[in-house]
Amino acid sequence: MPVWRFSLRNMLVAMTVFAVLCGMISTLPVAFSQMVAGLLWIIASGWLLTGIVFAKHDQRAFCLGAAVVVSSMWTGIGARFLQGTFDVLSILLGGMSFPRSVKIWLDLLFLSGMAAANGYLCIRARRYFERESC
Repeated sequence: MPVWRFSLRNMLVAMTVFAVLCGMISTLPVAFSQMVAGLLWIIASGWLLTGIVFAKHDQRAFCLGAAVVVSSMWTGIGARFLQGTFDVLSILLGGMSFPRSVKIWLDLLFLSGMAAANGYLCIRARRYFERESC
């Protein structure tokens, strides 16, 4: 597995870009944030469904795992999980609340991370079950 290395300069540039993006996001109208975040989520969902149908091996396992997260957000349990995550984050940050436009992007970032993590877990599960069946 490759080791990620960052120079101090690259890390500072990345942090500056991230801070500027966060500032821009907090000033966007909520409707615009909802529209763009929803569009990105729809594009990602289509990509995952295409991967389920046409991909092979690890790629298909990843798409299946990520699609579970995508589809669970349409259920009450998935929505409660996301709300609970923000409640815990609020407690950890001492009751600090985020503007609605920022919360929309945090939702998208968190769900994307969860989809990637679950996709990775499904790759590991596929390899485990293939090894056990031989």
